[in-house]
Parts: sequence; structure tokens; C-alpha cells
Amino acid sequence: MKVLAIDYGTKRIGLAIGDENLKIVSPKGVIKSEKAVEKIKEIVKESNVGKIILGFPLTPSGKEGQRAKLVKKFFEELKKELPETEIILWDERWTTQEALRRLEGLSPKKKKELKDVIAAMIILEEYFDSI
Repeated sequence: MKVLAIDYGTKRIGLAIGDENLKIVSPKGVIKSEKAVEKIKEIVKESNVGKIILGFPLTPSGKEGQRAKLVKKFFEELKKELPETEIILWDERWTTQEALRRLEGLSPKKKKELKDVIAAMIILEEYFDSI
């Protein structure tokens, strides 16, 4: 089954796609948050995605902060628009830090450009490691 991972941000959303059986993760790019649900619907249809893993930004202590509330709202929009697709909220507490670690040595501009998609790839890697 194809799985889409989403690293949600208020301006940019990182995407990664993978195969649950092969446990292979590939970058899918970054989209702007405006009209993100429509773009994700297109990707789900075009790529035959059966499951979405949505990064859920808990605080370091494991509580839901302000960003988590925004992600929950986005989660509800996705569920409404993609009722046939399983959507899982995934603890993504340290994915951005890990993404930046993986991008060490790159210019600040390149880091900004890549960190969201790398964070989405990490979310999907962690999900695959758990199953």
C-alpha cells in the first residue's frame, strides 16, 4: 500500500511517499499551505495512496500545544475530503531537528528549502519502523 507522510506547516507542507510493504521512502516535495487539501487529494488519487501519516507536533513533554491544534483542524479537513483514506496522527516531536541534523553543511537557503520534505521522510521512516 502507498503511504503519504505530511509535515504540516502554516506556510509550507513537506510531503513524502512510500510503500508500506517495501518500506521505501521517497521525497514528494513541498506544497504551499493554501489549497493544500486539494493538492493532497490529487496526490492521493494520482498515486493510489491508501494511508496518510500526518505529523502531530506535540510539545517536548508530550502535550498538545498551539501548533497541534492547527494540525488537528487540518486533520479534520482531510478526513472530510478523503473519507476512504485512513489518516493517522503521528508524534513528530523531533523530526525538524533530525532533518536539520541531516542537512548539516548545506547553506541556510538549501536547509530551508529541504527541511520540510526531509521531516516528512523522517515521519514516514519512523512509521515504517513501527510496523
